[in-house]
Amino acid sequence: MPLFESLYKALTDRINQGNYRKLKSSDGFLDFFSNDYLGLSQKNIFLNSPQSKGSSRLIAGTTNNHLIAEKEFAKHFRADCSLFFNSGYSANIGFFSSIPTRDSIVLFDEYIHASVKDGMRLSLGKSVRFRHNDIQDLERLLKKFSDKNLLIVIESLYSMHGDIAPLREIIDLARKYDAFLFIDEAHAGGVFGEFGEGLTSNELLQGINYVKLITFGKAFGSHGAVILSNQLIKDFLVNFARSFIYTTALPDYIVQQSLANVKSDNLKELQVKLQKNIQTFRSLVKNKEYLKSSEISPIQIIQLESLEKLKQVEEQLIKEKIGVKAIYAPTVPKGEERLRISIHANHKKEDLMRLGVGGF
Repeated sequence: MPLFESLYKALTDRINQGNYRKLKSSDGFLDFFSNDYLGLSQKNIFLNSPQSKGSSRLIAGTTNNHLIAEKEFAKHFRADCSLFFNSGYSANIGFFSSIPTRDSIVLFDEYIHASVKDGMRLSLGKSVRFRHNDIQDLERLLKKFSDKNLLIVIESLYSMHGDIAPLREIIDLARKYDAFLFIDEAHAGGVFGEFGEGLTSNELLQGINYVKLITFGKAFGSHGAVILSNQLIKDFLVNFARSFIYTTALPDYIVQQSLANVKSDNLKELQVKLQKNIQTFRSLVKNKEYLKSSEISPIQIIQLESLEKLKQVEEQLIKEKIGVKAIYAPTVPKGEERLRISIHANHKKEDLMRLGVGGF
């Protein structure tokens, strides 16, 4: 049975390399590994709303709540239109599998999320990576493919590195080379911006064609995602994005919860608390050389001196029921394994101090 043999070999290789994945309960852990940056996931108020109709949006799954929410998301984030997807993953799959044409060149940061890469594999366009946050490398490629339809794809805040893209410089290049820009704000949405719009304001994006992705399963504490765009792109996605067309619509209570969390009255207060906790955490790290992420990122990366040390620290934290996740290759490059620590607005100082048992 060659198929089973190949599957077994792939899993055995993972075990031997020390990066075998398996499912474990997170119950009872002090949460430093979820993306609930603002603590809004504890605010569930629409559980008695209608459940799913068991249908796709284009058949019977679209309700008035879906349509109202999409209008409100567009208004709140100051976009022409929004389209609700079941997750950020399905939104990226839908966009990149349908929008790029045969004449398109998609220039993507090498550390872009797996969902974008998976979408590009289904695309008619050609995808070319540029070095992470490297403006010179990006411009080299923009010049090389200047006769094509150009699409630049970045995350504003990178989920496994905790660093921020050079946004102003990339936007300037998009303007200079008339390139379309796709900004994935999954980990910055809610955490930054007056309206929770992330790190790219409307003012910053003036003069270019762009699409933004905002997800609700992280800082906004709910589920789903919206692509913020114009009417043409929305209509195209409704007609050609398979991950939108061929999936059951999210139930009303999730749509309503996402909208309510986006419009939280205490968003600014939570953003301030989160930043204070990030600074407190960084001040408690004894060896500052271990810190590899932005000083304002809710994703704090600790990169230790060896893989062995990383495994020891992870085991110690698990023993103490502290929820911190070690990230291994191939999720990050081999030799760059790290601890990924998610700081939340509702962490107390004593919670942050408990991380000290890890010895960093």
